Amino acid sequence: MNLRLIFGCIMLALLSCGGALAEGVALGDVANTLLVGGGVLTKLMWAVCIVVGIALIAAAFTQFQIHRRNPKLVPLTTPVLYLILGIIAIAIPFISQVEGFLSSGHPGIRGAPAAPTAPPVTTGKPAKQYDSNDIDAPLY
Repeated sequence: MNLRLIFGCIMLALLSCGGALAEGVALGDVANTLLVGGGVLTKLMWAVCIVVGIALIAAAFTQFQIHRRNPKLVPLTTPVLYLILGIIAIAIPFISQVEGFLSSGHPGIRGAPAAPTAPPVTTGKPAKQYDSNDIDAPLY
């Protein structure tokens, strides 16, 4: 146990020293590096949700067939639950698209017009320019 603790402390010290010695590495570069694998992971999770949803719906139909033959063997709640979970699993990847559709100015539920947005406030002064690597710069 003590050997693992010592090894962990040494690795932590080495990693922190390497970060302190790196020059010219901006926080934005680190964030972009971390986001590279995000697209692949998103597509993988999307595919997993679709496959699991289809499997749950197929299991719901199979369980319902068993329930029709012998209702005491499988209660009706089991295939209904599988069906609901399968629909939810298939709907998960499309939630962000629905949210983006509703917030992009398209008519909302029952054709209601989108909420008006306020025009930008101008004070007559030129806009202040910020460095992209400045961590104290306001987010736009």
